[in-house]
Amino acid sequence: MASLDLDKLQATRKLALPGDHLCVARARNSDQLWFGSSDFKVYFVDLATEKPQPVALEGHRSYVSGAALAGAQLITASWDRKLIWWDTEKREPQRTVDAHQRWIRQLALSPDQKQVASISDDMSAKLWDVASSKLVRELRGHEPRLSRYDYPNKLYACAFSPDGRFLAVNDETCEVIVWEAASGKEAARWQAPAFLKHDWDRNNHPYGGLRCLAFTPDGQALVLAGLQNTDVAIISGGGIVQVFDWKAGKLVQELRGSGGGQFETLHCHPQGDWLLAGVGGGGKSVLQFFDLKQKRSLKEVPALMPTFGLAVNETSDALYTVGRGQVMKWESP
Repeated sequence: MASLDLDKLQATRKLALPGDHLCVARARNSDQLWFGSSDFKVYFVDLATEKPQPVALEGHRSYVSGAALAGAQLITASWDRKLIWWDTEKREPQRTVDAHQRWIRQLALSPDQKQVASISDDMSAKLWDVASSKLVRELRGHEPRLSRYDYPNKLYACAFSPDGRFLAVNDETCEVIVWEAASGKEAARWQAPAFLKHDWDRNNHPYGGLRCLAFTPDGQALVLAGLQNTDVAIISGGGIVQVFDWKAGKLVQELRGSGGGQFETLHCHPQGDWLLAGVGGGGKSVLQFFDLKQKRSLKEVPALMPTFGLAVNETSDALYTVGRGQVMKWESP
């Protein structure tokens, strides 16, 4: 499998578009991207064209926070509590599902592309059949409210294991639950306390800094990333990556970001050559590469923007990022 030459990595295509672009899905073997934005729209763009022109698709009524592409079927999620199935050829909605009772924060597509998971501030994770858009299973286990000040809890990130057998989800308190996707049984549960100050900020608001999850290629470990919360003012922490033996709930490795910001995107190279974490807010906007085998940082690449969405091609030699006002393709020519 090809890989990136990190010393030569650069943005080879750039598309400027106002707004915060929060998620991205890529069509296989192409530079065609579908991404969701804070202007309530879904956009399509082909970065392989000489002058890429984004095409807007309208259907959601709030921020578009999740996107998953299964063949010609695009599924998007929004803070309007709905999932929309789109026909990518006609570029129009096929079905709209009232999926959750509160904001939907993220989607995850199973490796076989037959199911998509959604997580919401209603504290449920749901599995949906991609072909029919029917609900397959609802998963609940996180506490709906936090005891002090009776503040509502939230679900922030989700990820399927490489074999599709397990779904991991984390909440505001940085508790991680791993479920068996086929049965809905709980397989593991533990806390990641480095991401949460055991206090409240100055607005009497709990703040957990765990923002993204990814299983390692062998499925034996779960990588967590976000912001280390070191004080109640949420100003002293930096980007942090932790690797857990998820079946035992045991921390096996910790790595620090050099950019000082909060990681919001993660990707593990299929052969374990590198782990990529993108900074989405707070410090320098960088793409940070780590070597999990050698337990060290490999490279910090200026990202030119906060990164909220990330996609990688089949051969792992091209990256696609979306964020604040920009859509970019990265390569090492």
